[in-house]
Amino acid sequence: MYNVFGSTTIGGHVVTAAHLMGVQCDYKAMQSDNEREVRRSIVRYNPLSEESECGEGSEWPDGIEAESPQPPVCLPEKPYNSLEERSLHSLGYASLDEWPETEGTQMRVDKPPLYDLLMTLVRKHLKTNTTITIGESCLHAHLIVLQCYSGLFCDIGSNTLNVDLPADWVTPRALRLIYEWMIVDGPLLSRLGLLEVLRAASFLRIVQLERQCDHCLAHAITEESAVMLYLEARLLRMERAHRSQLQRVGRFFLTLVASQEFLQLPLRALLLLLSSNGICVNSELEVFMSAVRWLNFDWPKRRLNVTQLIACVRFALVPPWLLIRLHDRQCQYVELKRIISLPEVLQRLHDGIGYTTTRLCYGADRDAFLQHLERTGMQPPQQRSWIYDGQCCYHHRLHCHIAEEFTYDTFLNYLNWLQTQHMNYWQTLEPVDASELCLSCQKEQTKSIQS
Repeated sequence: MYNVFGSTTIGGHVVTAAHLMGVQCDYKAMQSDNEREVRRSIVRYNPLSEESECGEGSEWPDGIEAESPQPPVCLPEKPYNSLEERSLHSLGYASLDEWPETEGTQMRVDKPPLYDLLMTLVRKHLKTNTTITIGESCLHAHLIVLQCYSGLFCDIGSNTLNVDLPADWVTPRALRLIYEWMIVDGPLLSRLGLLEVLRAASFLRIVQLERQCDHCLAHAITEESAVMLYLEARLLRMERAHRSQLQRVGRFFLTLVASQEFLQLPLRALLLLLSSNGICVNSELEVFMSAVRWLNFDWPKRRLNVTQLIACVRFALVPPWLLIRLHDRQCQYVELKRIISLPEVLQRLHDGIGYTTTRLCYGADRDAFLQHLERTGMQPPQQRSWIYDGQCCYHHRLHCHIAEEFTYDTFLNYLNWLQTQHMNYWQTLEPVDASELCLSCQKEQTKSIQS
């Protein structure tokens, strides 16, 4: 049953009873199969059709809306949702200060220590930020590592990306060794390039490294290493600073004398060497003949140095009969004659003969001899480090009675023989008092028996 006065909504449109009556009449007209009747019914009863507004057979005019305007919706003044909006924090919820205690649950994940990660970057030269150039060589490094040790790099600032260093002070090898020393825990310095490292450390102002180098030079360098270090210092123009290394030559002295490097030693270095108590010889005459060898290598230029060199020879340590024979019998050698014939050399020979003769006169009365030295103002000579080589034909033990002198040729022959031995032969030389067995004396006794 329809409500005539009321209305309803279908598909969003308001439909009245009049509309429904028009649709019912249209349906009856279509059942009659009369086209004209259908059109008349639509015009009459359907106000929504084109014909109801414009007449029969007319088109729909522009600007006419299909729907009737809707009345505004009236909302209540007070919203239906009257809940007060509040935050979780106002309700008492807050972040936890500590993790809840849960058995069997570990609230962290293992990670590598920061130190290990940083050391991996540094030691593998990853993410470097500085390039150090020395001549044509480059080293990529971390500036902060250099600044931890070097005063020079601390002064240049943290924004420097490229640094040029002088090759005269810092060699590429020295820089690599120094950077390796910085990044390695408990580093040991290499013997090779030690002086280069020391010079570079001085230029870069690395105090700790300078101290370590000085400690190595003072305690770990002796004999053969000392000589090689000195020769290296000459190449690096550091000869003056490390000339004292020659005083540690020890048993390597005679091997050094047999080398070409000995002949090229500067005068000051040779004076320091021959004045040292640490050189190992079997007789003071070996020191004298070493000086003769150096002088004769370039006699025209070195003849002026005779007086200085002969002053280093301790003739008072040579038995008097050997000094007399040195003067009388060996003048046949040109190399010796032009030196021994000099007045200053003859005077020193005579002083040596006088000292040793006086010492023999006092015999075992050492106190009386010391009183004589005090009265005359004579100074007893300091002893050398005496060694013995069983393969040398003129070497004797400490208490041997030396009856035969060795000539300059004999000395040179021994040096030639040393040049043919293995490089560590000098280590076989033993102290002169290590034994009483003297092969040279045995040979002399055998010759005397056979004769």
